[in-house]
Amino acid sequence: MRLTSEFQLRTQQERVDILANNIANISTAGFKASVVNLAEAFDAQEKSANLSLYGGVPDGAALGVGTGALYHGKRIDMSQGIVTSSNNPWDLAIDGQGFFQVKASNGDIAYTRAGMFQLDKDGLLVNQQGYALQPEVIIPPDSGEVQIKPNGDILTMVDGNQEVIGQITLANFTNTDGLQQISNNLFLETLESGVAETGAPGLNGLGEVQSGAIEQSNVDLATAMTSLIQAQRAYQMDARLLQQGDEMSAKANALRR
Repeated sequence: MRLTSEFQLRTQQERVDILANNIANISTAGFKASVVNLAEAFDAQEKSANLSLYGGVPDGAALGVGTGALYHGKRIDMSQGIVTSSNNPWDLAIDGQGFFQVKASNGDIAYTRAGMFQLDKDGLLVNQQGYALQPEVIIPPDSGEVQIKPNGDILTMVDGNQEVIGQITLANFTNTDGLQQISNNLFLETLESGVAETGAPGLNGLGEVQSGAIEQSNVDLATAMTSLIQAQRAYQMDARLLQQGDEMSAKANALRR
């Protein structure tokens, strides 16, 4: 009984932590919410594997049928957030599937939906962390007004004629749920995600690029707050059950003496 209550308590704590982090990032552009995966505790062998996140089930211990749902990891909700307009032509949003590619400080290629870019002192297009967009886009200092088309073409006027001076390329994966989420709204490729497939926006299932636009967080505040309240109440209930169980055990031990 105590083992069951402890795992239920930890499950609700995981839910509270994940939901609170989602709510904290509701104003973070390009943020993707985490979703808690729960697994029903019904078979001792499967429960031992599921509970490995908590160090496994102690020797000789088993949970009975109908002991509830237990934490079984989390996944990332990759659904698109609302796209809003901005006054910066280098703010880019993806309408549809795909990710921008940036080169992190350690040399790794990371993937993101947060498309708030800017030009550095050398005219290189970089994100808010200073990571260069890949393939690199360099805007000459003498360029006139720049336009970015939905297909990723970067255009400017050269000698009175509009010319393509760069190209935005997007990446996508067979299994986006398999991506590894790291800091700054970045994701890394994994074996589970498969190898990145790159191409021009608007082709092969990739979304189009919107210039002067920002994709907002996909966290729905009303839904997240409701879920958080439910998780907090469930946590309080499990804590009371654990406390009552300890009190009953103490009384039973006292009667044996």
